[in-house]
Amino acid sequence: MKKIFVLLVALATMFAQDAFAQDRPTLTEEQKAAAKAKREQLMQTRLELLRTELTLTDAQMEKFDPVYRKYRQEISRVTSLNKDARTKKENITNENALKIVSARLANQILTATVKQRYIHIFAEVIEPLQVMKLYRVDEKVSREARKIMKYRQQAAEMDAKK
Repeated sequence: MKKIFVLLVALATMFAQDAFAQDRPTLTEEQKAAAKAKREQLMQTRLELLRTELTLTDAQMEKFDPVYRKYRQEISRVTSLNKDARTKKENITNENALKIVSARLANQILTATVKQRYIHIFAEVIEPLQVMKLYRVDEKVSREARKIMKYRQQAAEMDAKK
């Protein structure tokens, strides 16, 4: 279990670094290539973690890999569409609070729709119990990544104030 937690932290750290790289308005080609490499490294780490946690065979992994990549791409696409949902807590006012709540709920609905659609797609390449565990592990990884991103953001803000 400790090994899994260490992998989750490493995964979340890479995810957080990649997210910060995307916040820059103008990236050089070198920075874009570095960000792409980090995203691929993150995906590889996720896949290795899932392989271990779900005890996937080589045959299952060969089929699972492209499906999972497409799934993560769709999840990422739907969550990045709505900028209002990513409004920081300190920027929420009475005037925009309901709009933000609505945007966040819309993101949850869109994400749930993608997850619902992929249940049967995943079940074609892995066992149903593995699908169930996949969603649990994937959510755990995402939750840890968000915690680390929040911590890093707070640390960066504190450094900027100095």
